Amino acid sequence: MPFLEDIGPRDERRGPIWASFATVGGQVERMVFANLAWAVQVMPLGAALAFTGLPWWLRIVLGLYSATVLPAATAVLFGLAAEACRGQHIDAGLAVELLRAYAARSVQCLAPLYGTFGVLIWAVVLAHARGLSLPVAGLTLVILVWSVCATYWGPMFAEDPSRSVVVLARESIRLTLRRPEQTLASWAMVAVSWVMGAVSIGGLVLIVPMFVAVLQTHRYQHESALPSCR
Repeated sequence: MPFLEDIGPRDERRGPIWASFATVGGQVERMVFANLAWAVQVMPLGAALAFTGLPWWLRIVLGLYSATVLPAATAVLFGLAAEACRGQHIDAGLAVELLRAYAARSVQCLAPLYGTFGVLIWAVVLAHARGLSLPVAGLTLVILVWSVCATYWGPMFAEDPSRSVVVLARESIRLTLRRPEQTLASWAMVAVSWVMGAVSIGGLVLIVPMFVAVLQTHRYQHESALPSCR
């Protein structure tokens, strides 16, 4: 697409947010296909939560399936985003290669990191049920701060899957503290994207997670390339 090829370099100079739109627009059909593959892995969990009339054992099986495969699916999504941000075309063959490379490590690294949100949210619900307003406020703040740091987890894992959970967490905090305004700008864009996707429903299935992965990858590649971030 000549038009997108023409605007791509200018968007890159404008920063990661503009570059993300250009990257997704450059191969939108491939991005949608990747996003659909990821969304399929989430659907069993969504069914388990939405259809409370299902047998309890079936809801557990559906939830466990999504919990088991989502770390690997998310790792593949970020791996594809990394390649796309470098100007490479993504396809099903590349996704399979990434799945083989990331599957085991994603469970060890990404699952604990993203799983902390579930623990924190559960703690908020429990504290709210007991009328503990101060813990609710404190935990909510922790969730927000931790979600800002999460900007860098996926891209860092895709760059080097051998990094441990501790290293990923520590480096994400370091980058966030070093570049707070820039990180917050991407975090705000991610939040807007998730809200728009939730409102439209179709956005979550078609493009939002892939766009978020591309946006966070561009932010990480931009910030990690700066001398001050080494």
